[in-house]
Amino acid sequence: MGFLDRILGRAKDKFDGKGSDSHKGNTTTEIRNENCNRILVLQDTIEKLLERTGYIAKSDYADIYSQYTEVIDFFGVLQKGGVLSDFCRANRVKEAEISCILERYTHLETYVEEHNEHYVSKMLAQEKDYLDNILKEVDPNVILDKDQRKVVLTDEDYSLVIAGAGAGKTTTVAAKVKYLVEKGKIDPSQILVISFTNKAVNELKDKIQKGLHIECPIATFHSTGNAIIHKHSPEETMTIVDNSKMYFVLRDYFRNSLLKNESIVNKLIMFFATYFDAPYEGNELNGFFNHIAKANYSTLRSDLENFKREVIDARTKKSVTIQNEILRSYQEVEIANFLYLNNIDYEYEPTYPYYIAFSRKPYTPDFAILQGDNQVYLEHFGISEDGKNDRYSDEELECYKKAVNDKIMLHRKHGTKLIYTFSSYKDNRSLIEHLKEKLEVCGIELRPRNNKEVMEQLVAGEENRYIRKLLSLICRFISNFKVNGYGSDEFARMYHSTTNVRSKLFLDICQECYLEYDRWLKTNKAVDFEDMINESARLLNEVKEMKQKLDFKYIIVDEYQDISRQRFDLTKALSEVTDAKIIAVGDDWQSIYAFSGSDITLFTKFAEKMGYAKMLKIVRPHRNSQEVIDIAGNFIQKNSAQIKKQLISPKTIEDPVIIYTYDSRRKEVNADRRTGANYALANAVQTALDHIVISRKKEGKKAGTILLIGRFGFDGDQLERTGLFEFVRRGDKVKSVKYPNLKIVFMTAHSSKGLGYDDVIIINGKNETYGFPAKIEDDPVLGFVIKGDHSIDYAEERRLFYVAMTRTKNRVYFVAPESNPSEFLLELKRDYKNIKLEGEWNEEAERRIDRKVCPICGYPLQLKYKRAYGLRLYICTNEPEVCGFMTNDCNGGKLSIQKCDKCRDGYLIIKPGKDASQKKDYFLGCTNYRKDGRGCDRTISKKAFYDQMGYTPDVEEKNDKNDEILVQNRKCTEVKVRKQIQADIADVKIEKVNMESVTLKGLDLNDVVYTVLTAVQNMSRSKYYGVTMLTDILKGHQSERIQQNNLNEIPEYGALKDMTRNEIQAVVEWLIEIHMLLKTKGQYPVLHLTYDGLHYSEKMTVKKLEELKSLMEGKKV
Repeated sequence: MGFLDRILGRAKDKFDGKGSDSHKGNTTTEIRNENCNRILVLQDTIEKLLERTGYIAKSDYADIYSQYTEVIDFFGVLQKGGVLSDFCRANRVKEAEISCILERYTHLETYVEEHNEHYVSKMLAQEKDYLDNILKEVDPNVILDKDQRKVVLTDEDYSLVIAGAGAGKTTTVAAKVKYLVEKGKIDPSQILVISFTNKAVNELKDKIQKGLHIECPIATFHSTGNAIIHKHSPEETMTIVDNSKMYFVLRDYFRNSLLKNESIVNKLIMFFATYFDAPYEGNELNGFFNHIAKANYSTLRSDLENFKREVIDARTKKSVTIQNEILRSYQEVEIANFLYLNNIDYEYEPTYPYYIAFSRKPYTPDFAILQGDNQVYLEHFGISEDGKNDRYSDEELECYKKAVNDKIMLHRKHGTKLIYTFSSYKDNRSLIEHLKEKLEVCGIELRPRNNKEVMEQLVAGEENRYIRKLLSLICRFISNFKVNGYGSDEFARMYHSTTNVRSKLFLDICQECYLEYDRWLKTNKAVDFEDMINESARLLNEVKEMKQKLDFKYIIVDEYQDISRQRFDLTKALSEVTDAKIIAVGDDWQSIYAFSGSDITLFTKFAEKMGYAKMLKIVRPHRNSQEVIDIAGNFIQKNSAQIKKQLISPKTIEDPVIIYTYDSRRKEVNADRRTGANYALANAVQTALDHIVISRKKEGKKAGTILLIGRFGFDGDQLERTGLFEFVRRGDKVKSVKYPNLKIVFMTAHSSKGLGYDDVIIINGKNETYGFPAKIEDDPVLGFVIKGDHSIDYAEERRLFYVAMTRTKNRVYFVAPESNPSEFLLELKRDYKNIKLEGEWNEEAERRIDRKVCPICGYPLQLKYKRAYGLRLYICTNEPEVCGFMTNDCNGGKLSIQKCDKCRDGYLIIKPGKDASQKKDYFLGCTNYRKDGRGCDRTISKKAFYDQMGYTPDVEEKNDKNDEILVQNRKCTEVKVRKQIQADIADVKIEKVNMESVTLKGLDLNDVVYTVLTAVQNMSRSKYYGVTMLTDILKGHQSERIQQNNLNEIPEYGALKDMTRNEIQAVVEWLIEIHMLLKTKGQYPVLHLTYDGLHYSEKMTVKKLEELKSLMEGKKV
């Protein structure tokens, strides 16, 4: 038989060319190619697979691909080579039959998908009654929708269930568990349900274990990991420590044994001195401005020594003590720290001793260095050695270079030594290397301090900012390092992956701390929450016996959008060890925990990570109206990386989103307490409550639950300070003074996830660093361990905004400042006509951040005492060679401080005119002016100064239409506020209660308590005061502050003069305890009357007064 005959498997018997009727009728005398026999077996296998009555998972037919790859490849070659017909004829099979098998194999997944769709459709009808009542014993009103039923019936190996907000995710999980147990005959112990928090676990337990009486294991990832470790080593007892322990272990390490490690001590000192604060590495100017606006430019000398500098204030002529040393830039701080660490005495920005003709300002070099008789001036220039800086235009650079040259020539003229440094050098050596060489050339001796001694000083102080900040950063890094499932070897990979000197230095320090913490855990037989998960995953992957110790058939992961790499590794390892199917349930639109290690790509690329998966969607939310869903859903889907879905709701509502604006100007000194941003914000929230109450009344209903959402926890504190709201028992519950019976809760957007309320008011609609979106920058080193989402600007903040919006069952209310509303709100208002704006706002505010900026160049202003001037000034943070703007009052516009050209030793500073409310009514006046006619009377009007400098008028003076609207709106708002505050404490008469007398030392405690409450009410008509002021008033003290504020005229002044201070304060503390008075948080706490205090006659009882009496007698006050 020839070669071709062997390949085609030709038999000696002749064949009529019509092919065999069936491969089953072959005689033993036939010689058939083995590949032909195998492909016919494949046909039987596929037919049997598709004849199954149940759901077909990928694992049910995965072997087909591995077993028949060779034979399929064989026939593929024949097909491409055009010899398939000859082969079929020779082997007595029909070519059409072989082609059909090849087609079925190629599209097997499609055939299986069609089979499964048919199965699910059939079961939806067949099990309708069962599915209608599957959760009846938990809640008779719950009926699964079609999407939820499909999830229950689908039985793929890896399923990703994408559930929209409020679509019944937990309900679906409970129904799935019940179906598996009752219809799938799965033992409950073989179904593991995992979630992220105890709160979520308890909710699942309530529905599944208590409601459905199914005792399947339901646990957090941490407790799952702990259980696996215990299964492996049941005799070993480990102490579980929380994440806060790491901080204290490392703090003690810094204070003690670390000092013995010279290498790490040296690296730490270098880090603190040169790389403590990360420089801005972006190329966006607004981001750079935000960065320097909140930067800390204090020096090591300022932090480690008892730093004090005496300054004679140019206006008051009194001595002022400066407690810290604040510089202009990171590189200046780097220079100052180098000088300090080398025992070189310096003065920052001294006044140059020589007179400079025609100069508007005194010349202040960056540093003056004095060593014996050797004095050297040091200037640092913010351009490179070859004169470049990307932030400046060519014109600005030319101006900068001219200023540099002028300074050099000035020093040459007067024979003073000058060394100067640049931001970067052509030879790529560091600024410090060049500085060191220049100092030595000038004869300045470097006498390095002992690094160990410096380190001892740093760690000695409990509150030292260097140690505290670095430890916090290290702890966060290590925690996220572990969340990623990394081991110590990963530090080396990270180290070699970067060329950044600061990052390398930090990784060296952090690795040492990681190893120290690991040693502590092992020595103390302890395990933290992250290691619990990592160790359990390692055991599953490495210990073969674990397969016999664990038995799960299904693993259901709740809130899967929050999955981190370590939790993913544990889930995957559990599945592989037990051959369990994974059902991941969540919503990528609500992935909001990247800061703690979650990785959204583990959700959005679920099928890729698992190898294959079935994606199911639950798109019928029961919480939100269609209008809210459309607005929030389209907002989130502007990020193309999010999984697309179209949510459908039967609910509709008019005006789904209402935005209330408020005047965010700060309260002026000694202004009425009903003014200022905090009060305006609280009043806007109260206006939203008015709308909720009126809307429900029109519907014939009472207002339901209301959720106040802040971006940060401190957002709620601003409400409490106004007296319009109070936090009940220091918890999340909030009480409105106007609507005390409303059920109001405050939460952050993160805390609100998974919850639903009748109405939602989002109280942080600001565009600023701590606004919404938040614009807080993480330290760049965290990029090694935190999976950032850069698919769109503020990607995670968008998802958080979506979470906040979708907590409502009815409307979403936003509260936003007029001058700088959130860019998210501006975007929504532009995109949707059905969003209602109550008030006005600045449409151009999208890029504005709440900060004081230089009116000349736009850079942030830095407030500090300028020693050379003897003045506390706002100084532009731009390079002084480009912009030297300084002012003592930002309301003066472009008016800038300068030397007085009349008296020579004074300064022309910004002063208000007769009408200071108009910004144009400011002028420059000399610090040496005296009201009695003595001194210097030199002044320059604003117009004259602007003409002199060639400045155009301020924007405020151009009658901008948008500003006019804002001003008019503010006036209307102020009138409305006055009319609306009917429930303010000053407008409610506190009634005294008639009851049996309870006396103490001859005083009726009813009278005493009533007097204290009315005193708080009357002293709070214009301002709020604290316990000390209240006590002084009741005692009848005659302090200057009481007189100035006319508090000696209130009826209660001196009413309790016969009581001691301790007695009065004991009553006040008791009233705070029983919630009739509220003491605010913060540095300067003040007293407010609560609803109970205002309704004293309804709330006070004889029993309570007797408790007060016992308390005071027990304290013997």
